[in-house]
Amino acid sequence: MTDPTQAGIPRLHPLPEVAEQTGIPLRTLREQARARRFDHVRIGRERYLTHAQLAALIETTTVTTDRSDALAKTRERQRRRRRKPTGQRPAA
Repeated sequence: MTDPTQAGIPRLHPLPEVAEQTGIPLRTLREQARARRFDHVRIGRERYLTHAQLAALIETTTVTTDRSDALAKTRERQRRRRRKPTGQRPAA
């Protein structure tokens, strides 16, 4: 018998396995799959993710920050505050 992955058929990860691997509650995954918030494979009543779909799910839920951009914005804000003349009252 040939290996399914060699035949071009991707390995399917059932949602309970995905929940265990990612730490996302199974109920949340099922609700989001029903709402079609991420791509998945549905066979009968069961839902599965291919490796690519699992990677995409992780990518879309990953929170990133660009620390250098945030730091640059903070420095610019501080620079503007320092340049304001002191002792002047705002016009009423």
